[in-house]
Amino acid sequence: MKKHVLLIAVALVGSLSTFAQVKFGVKAGLNVANASVKEDDKKVDGLKSMTGFHVGVIADISLAENFALQPGLLYSKKGFKFQEKETSGEAFAGLKMTTSMNYLEIPINFLYKTELGSGKFFGGFGPYVALGLGGKTKYSGLVGIGTGIIGADSDEKVKFDGKKYPVDGTADEKAAYEKDSHFKALDAGANFTVGYELRNGLQFGVNYALGLTNNAVEDKSSHKNRYFGVSVGFLFGGKSGKK
Repeated sequence: MKKHVLLIAVALVGSLSTFAQVKFGVKAGLNVANASVKEDDKKVDGLKSMTGFHVGVIADISLAENFALQPGLLYSKKGFKFQEKETSGEAFAGLKMTTSMNYLEIPINFLYKTELGSGKFFGGFGPYVALGLGGKTKYSGLVGIGTGIIGADSDEKVKFDGKKYPVDGTADEKAAYEKDSHFKALDAGANFTVGYELRNGLQFGVNYALGLTNNAVEDKSSHKNRYFGVSVGFLFGGKSGKK
């Protein structure tokens, strides 16, 4: 899977010389990430957004007047938070969980650009494909009665191995599996973006990424990434190639 994603990136770079004008640049920004999660075909409530980031390289390819293609290769942190609390009289129990997931992501946005003020307004959309690299799930639990509180914290690695729970496995195999959080590695979906580009190459943009693939490993379960991003980029000088 990693080879496939890298081959896509190499193919994109290799094909850039066929276009009339190409500019390369860098991009970085903030992700406000969440997820759509189901367990036993029921939507999980209590999910909250977490803060991540993205950073990487982009290309801006002029296709025609006012139209451009902008692929990228980004390191992106996604995930979600979960919080649950139950009370009974003076007794209570609470759980907080934060799952952060690191991806190598390739967005390919088709842009429309139009002159506005001293620069250009742009808007567009396109697909993205991402490969899970790793991550971490942090748990924080509290139980108590009245003013007496006991807390416990623990961490799990996020593994993009696609492995299901070993129902017929040994006790040791089940215990080893439960030490980690397991997901499918491939994440793909649709990306929507708007922004503003200055004449010196500086770009400001916002985007929304809608995950369409199910990353959960268990049957009757679903996990789909979502995130809202704010970014700053810079395009360096263009180059001429074949028309």
